[in-house]
Amino acid sequence: MSTNETAFQPESPTDTLRDAFSQSHNAVQWLARMVSSFRSLNAGSDIALRWNDERNAFVTDDFADGLQMEMRLPELTLQFLEHGQPAKHELQMEGRTSAQVEAWILVELLHRGIDRGRFSKDLPYVIPHPMAGDSVEYSPDFREGELKTILNWFSAAANLLKTIGQKPGKEHDCPSGLTLCTRDFSLEAEVPLIGQAATTQNNGIRIGFFPLRMGVVDPHYRVARSESSKGPDVFEIIKVSGTSPAEIAGPAMTKRISEAVAKLQKLTVQ
Repeated sequence: MSTNETAFQPESPTDTLRDAFSQSHNAVQWLARMVSSFRSLNAGSDIALRWNDERNAFVTDDFADGLQMEMRLPELTLQFLEHGQPAKHELQMEGRTSAQVEAWILVELLHRGIDRGRFSKDLPYVIPHPMAGDSVEYSPDFREGELKTILNWFSAAANLLKTIGQKPGKEHDCPSGLTLCTRDFSLEAEVPLIGQAATTQNNGIRIGFFPLRMGVVDPHYRVARSESSKGPDVFEIIKVSGTSPAEIAGPAMTKRISEAVAKLQKLTVQ
């Protein structure tokens, strides 16, 4: 009997999914760093990215002369966008360390005549399990299956959020756009209060899909008044009972969230 028979235990599905989430959460922080480096943000501020269905990507707003950056799932690829168009070079993060990703970004900024001295790795918040330096490499090829699961979760949640925000006769409308909050890796949308044609100054109902809780995989939704809404802080947490796209965002989940939204809308107007 080999003395090393217990040295290589297979990873549990929970552990492999958690690692894939950690890698993808760390990957979107490069987008957050671009925004925080070129815009003035308060300490602790979250950073909102947009979700692009067609490219399966999280995308920044313009941060310098029409320049944006995206991170695509499931391959964890970074790419600059110039006035909305993908730039020539992209960075596939397989086998790359954080130091190598930073070096690529600095070169790309230099080629565009942008002051790379403004770029900072500092974030206005802290995330669980940050990757740094040359000690840890991104491995999307190794976690391909899990990263595809993550993409399926976000795609399903995005469709659910759009469905809830639609009004009869306006099936292609989106509820104020979908945003990814980089600090907690949540996909969120805002729907108007009863009688409002659209949300104004974050005055509505905020729906968020949270795949993580304190760095642990724990998918759930949060339905709440927007921060600026009048009245006490009222919210409802809706746990997800499974991990398939149908369980994440199927008819049963859509019904539960729609009921929570309707309840908060009534409370808000009372």
